[in-house]
Amino acid sequence: MSLAAPRHPRRLVLLACVGLVLPALAAVLAPTPTAAETANGAPGPRRVDASQLDAGGGTGCVIVASGQLRCWGKGVSGQLAQGGTSNVGDDAGESTVPVDLGPGRTAVAVNVGDQNTCAITDVGQLRCAGNSTAGQLAQGNFTAIGDTPGETTVPIDLGVGRTARAVAVGAYHMCAITDQALVRCWGGAANGELDQGNHELIGNDPGETTVPVNLGSGRTAVAIAAGATFTCAILDFGQLRCWGDGQYGQLAQGNTNDLGDDPGETTVAVDLGPGRTAVALSAGLFHACAITDQGQVRCWGRNEAGQLAQGNTSNIGDTAGETTVPVDLGPGRTAVAIAAGDNHTCAILDTGQLRCWGGNGAGQLGQGFTGNFGDEPSETTLPVDLGAGHTAIAVTAGTSFTCAVIEDLTTRCWGVGSSGQLARGSIQPYGGAPGQVPAALPEIQLGGQRFGRDADGDGVRDALDACPTGPGTLPDGCTAAPAPPEATLKGSKVVIDTVLAKTKASAKCPKKATVVVKTRTAKGKVSVTKQLTSRAATGGCRVKGKVKLPAKPTKKAKVKVTISGKKLKTKHLVAVRP
Repeated sequence: MSLAAPRHPRRLVLLACVGLVLPALAAVLAPTPTAAETANGAPGPRRVDASQLDAGGGTGCVIVASGQLRCWGKGVSGQLAQGGTSNVGDDAGESTVPVDLGPGRTAVAVNVGDQNTCAITDVGQLRCAGNSTAGQLAQGNFTAIGDTPGETTVPIDLGVGRTARAVAVGAYHMCAITDQALVRCWGGAANGELDQGNHELIGNDPGETTVPVNLGSGRTAVAIAAGATFTCAILDFGQLRCWGDGQYGQLAQGNTNDLGDDPGETTVAVDLGPGRTAVALSAGLFHACAITDQGQVRCWGRNEAGQLAQGNTSNIGDTAGETTVPVDLGPGRTAVAIAAGDNHTCAILDTGQLRCWGGNGAGQLGQGFTGNFGDEPSETTLPVDLGAGHTAIAVTAGTSFTCAVIEDLTTRCWGVGSSGQLARGSIQPYGGAPGQVPAALPEIQLGGQRFGRDADGDGVRDALDACPTGPGTLPDGCTAAPAPPEATLKGSKVVIDTVLAKTKASAKCPKKATVVVKTRTAKGKVSVTKQLTSRAATGGCRVKGKVKLPAKPTKKAKVKVTISGKKLKTKHLVAVRP
């Protein structure tokens, strides 16, 4: 994921005062919920793993079998952590270089920005290198790291005893999910990307490190992504929330307002469709895309190159009534991974096919021609030729280049090559001339290894290896996919969708179940009872329906729900507020 300089004059004022050079966008999540492998080394379908391959700006990184982090491409700010500013991969004989994460340490997740690289180590420590012109290295100064001989990466302080589960690198800011599933951010705040209700940088003054983000009372995060100057996170119950810069509608609120830069402002929910939740997320320069619990891709924000795949160049989310739009992946197809770059986007489908759309000036769509796709009527997405019988298991997008890993664990990149982005020992682009498709590319050399850490050394990429920062127990993802809420408050209605256990396994489900909703409104305490339909379901009897209240509950009132029925075990819930 990558970025270019922002075009909003008001926002450049604060940045200019501290002499900022625009760092990079990147989006990373807790390992993306997707098709999983069988655990313990047993054979199984390979997992799509977004956390071990990433690109931002002109730099790419991958974690290999030994857990070593290897990077290539642009090194102007020390983001390659080699103690210099030279690019890697642009001169004959160069391909990738290892990154030092500390004695004996290996990497379990990586995120790359235009001028920053961050990795989570095997002990959960977050280490970063590169630019710090807004304090985004959280070292209490503006000093770059990794560009001077002897420098590699530095640890980020997330609080006493705290470790990292995921990290997201934006243009001037970074955010991480801690082991407590809380979000902390630092760096630039010109647009509210730190959610502190001000424009104050964090991490540039002595003693400053990181600050917490308000996700709502009791809420935690399972995934996070950062655009140029905005951030989004998936919460524990699947809701998607964003904050920061809204210039192009990237907050999906139907306006262009920033959020989080003024007192009292905080994060806002993004509408992904009625009842839908998010399971994966990626942010580009000024656009973002999410995969819903039904496998649908929905995008929003800037669309000047067709990166939203709507057959036009109209932004989405910046006009009243607009939120997010679905992307056509083909009849019946769903997505298991998503990657948003500067102005293009790619997705891996449930079949393993890779499809891309949007900007294509350097051949980053891998089609053997240049020219944007998705910006004209009837254009949506394009399949990428990875070779007969080959499927994608990971994908990432930088500035005008794309990288993917196929099922044999080999890695390939295409698009612009001016800074060594393709790791081919050349500055020549690839993908824009006839016949230049990824299938014809040689694999990137990764120091004699291939993609994906093999933590247990059994020679097989299993669930343990693919999910280093989470339990990885579900068949559809690395971390437990957030379950949709069983009771949700929507205005004055409570929407119920839950399964009640039976008192006896042999019992039949009753036709109706009794639902009692108790809360407080402006008129005082209320109690509403309604009969909802009950039907047989896995694990018991499913009760689904709506309960209408006489008025909206007061702002802080709990909405208590009790569900019972003949031969059913009574369940008590508290309705979730959107």
